[in-house]
Amino acid sequence: MSSSATVLQPGYIVNRRQDYIWFVGLPFAICLALLSGHYLPGAAIALWITIPYHSVTWLRVHGSPSEFSRFKEHFVLSTILLVAFTYALIQYVPISLVFVVTLWDHQHSLMQQYGFSRVYDFKAKTGVATTAKFDLAFNWIFFGNMLIVSPLFSVIWVRRALRWYTWAPGASLVSMPWFYLGHVACSVRSGYALNPLTYAFLLSSYFLWYLTSFTTAYWLVFGVAHRIMHGIQYIVMVYFYNRHKVERTGGDSAVLRYVSGKGHVKSFLLICAAYALAFHALTEGLVRDFGFGLGGFNTNFDLFSYSLLSSFALLHY
Repeated sequence: MSSSATVLQPGYIVNRRQDYIWFVGLPFAICLALLSGHYLPGAAIALWITIPYHSVTWLRVHGSPSEFSRFKEHFVLSTILLVAFTYALIQYVPISLVFVVTLWDHQHSLMQQYGFSRVYDFKAKTGVATTAKFDLAFNWIFFGNMLIVSPLFSVIWVRRALRWYTWAPGASLVSMPWFYLGHVACSVRSGYALNPLTYAFLLSSYFLWYLTSFTTAYWLVFGVAHRIMHGIQYIVMVYFYNRHKVERTGGDSAVLRYVSGKGHVKSFLLICAAYALAFHALTEGLVRDFGFGLGGFNTNFDLFSYSLLSSFALLHY
């Protein structure tokens, strides 16, 4: 409980300036870019944002022995199982892989927003014991409502629902956020402070998602906007997490000190770019130019290589 009468008690993930740029301002900046009609090519977003976004997960986990040792069994076992799982789906039911990754990606997206909101309350020491549950419910309801009622997404399930002569309207979910506002009001009345960055962050994130899902019929527009926000925010989060770790403890590996030490942001970005280019080369079929796709064992090896690369998104989730 806040010891003062202050209702608003700011706390930052990185610092005031960085948070307003990357976590609050970025979604609004993307919206302005979209409204102005200037869209980046989808391939550029995938290559320069989404792929490095996956690579920093490996850097965070395997670049730090202490991080890896915390859940060593999980990291090793999940890697083996997910690579085998992806290989089997690509070989026998490739469409199912797309379905699994899509559903997992939606769940992962809303959980990242939930995670950031929890970090904000942790940093500011705000909220009550039940705030985490309310934040989680808020994200599930708002994100789920978007998938159900927005024109971009509803085309998929409405078509399926009509085929089976069923209807599952989601418009009623719009009224559900009132319970969240009630929780906020009760927290203030009980003397607990609120971190305004938590709500500014959630507002900007869902403003971007709802704007793109309600105003466009093109998946690429939504996907590009989402990947810019989601990917950059995570990359920024991991970079500063590792940087602060190096500053506090000196780092527990040479790799971590090299890419996350103060003034080494260029090294961090170069590694992300190199990873993106390598990933792009392997997934664009260039392995066949080196003779990997010439029948028999090589064909199987090529298939396994593709499944290995496709597993990275699942491993990140």
